[in-house]
Amino acid sequence: MTSTPVLQVQQLGLSRGGRRLVVPLDLQLSVGERGLLFGGNGSGKTTLMETLCGLLPVTEGSVEHQGRIGYVPQEPHFPDHLTCKDYLNQLHQLGTAPKKQRADDVCQALDLFQLQNHAKDRIGSLSRGWRQRMNLARAWLCAPELLLLDEPQTALDPSGMQALQGAIEQSQTSAILIVAPQGVGCDDLAPLLLELQPAASA
Repeated sequence: MTSTPVLQVQQLGLSRGGRRLVVPLDLQLSVGERGLLFGGNGSGKTTLMETLCGLLPVTEGSVEHQGRIGYVPQEPHFPDHLTCKDYLNQLHQLGTAPKKQRADDVCQALDLFQLQNHAKDRIGSLSRGWRQRMNLARAWLCAPELLLLDEPQTALDPSGMQALQGAIEQSQTSAILIVAPQGVGCDDLAPLLLELQPAASA
């Protein structure tokens, strides 16, 4: 693609507890591109995603991104007393979109992950699989330019996986990066860019 990258990573090094996790990473994604990084347990997948979205500082190399970021953490946290619809509405109110657009965006996010029948349910009453769909809907709200998905297949049944694949296919105005273990249902969601490798020396 010739468009300006929405994510550009150069020689990014990752460490945790003083231990280096992976060899330096180089990565670039533009709008409409999808990338899938495979890595085993402890390879640095979640540390990478938290660094890319700004939750952890960049200590080696550089990370640059353009536009809004939608992040799907591996362990999501929600205000369990709110309904699904009320929660997404409150998130959207942090922006500047007019009320009509907010309503349309929330409805679209719920529709993408088949959550309309649970729109008035409190998040705390949802099963783990439906909470994961809320995790995804939250990230897709307002069609961010960059979507970072940390093991998005977690707890999804076949219907949920179909919804996830459909959302990825429809998101032509977003760049999408997924991290996951190999062979757990994400292999066909995006072309393989790079496999996370353990550091040569700890």
